[in-house]
Amino acid sequence: MNFVRIATAIVALGVCSHGSLGKPQKTEKAGKNPGFGQNLLKNAGAEESTEDTKKVPGWPAVDGFSVATYGSVGGEWDWGVAGCAQCGKQYLRLSFEGETKLLSVSQTVDVGFAAREIDQSTVTARIWGQLGGYVQGDTTSQLLASFQDENGKELGVLGTDPVDSTKLSKPTVGGTSLMPVEKSGKVPPGTRKIVFTWKAIATGDSGAYIALADNLGLELSAEKE
Repeated sequence: MNFVRIATAIVALGVCSHGSLGKPQKTEKAGKNPGFGQNLLKNAGAEESTEDTKKVPGWPAVDGFSVATYGSVGGEWDWGVAGCAQCGKQYLRLSFEGETKLLSVSQTVDVGFAAREIDQSTVTARIWGQLGGYVQGDTTSQLLASFQDENGKELGVLGTDPVDSTKLSKPTVGGTSLMPVEKSGKVPPGTRKIVFTWKAIATGDSGAYIALADNLGLELSAEKE
């Protein structure tokens, strides 16, 4: 009789243990930082609509910086013809003339979300885009990423090579073309913001300089722990 009672108690305890005490405990695993693997630029493909082409959504207002629809500017592309297979309906332009030899536009990106990984020297930045202009033209451009601390002190710079207009593919329509550029590098510890810049530079003396771009990007990735 006592044996039966003891056995019953053991079975009851086992049921109780399985339902509560014996239940596997969930362990919280560090999830992937949602900021990694994302294009951190605003309106990177120039597709956001605007009533004023000189006011590009997501970008600061800069004289000479504008957005255009493919085919809307004579001599550049024809209607229905985009600058690249992945390009949308619009693209970006930097246009300057006279004594001006350089023009740029920038976005400042807060990367505080990745502070822990950055300070562990495990974060890589990648910048990319489609850059170009007139084939055989006298304007080049490049992409730059300035790594800065919270006070704006520059800790390092990542940059693509300037586009060589003589190496731009000859277009079937119009006189302009784009080519892909890309560069990756480690993000210095202490970085809290990245200033992404598209910079155009005159390489001749024509007095009229035009740089074109589409599908720009800035992305962070971290090494697996």
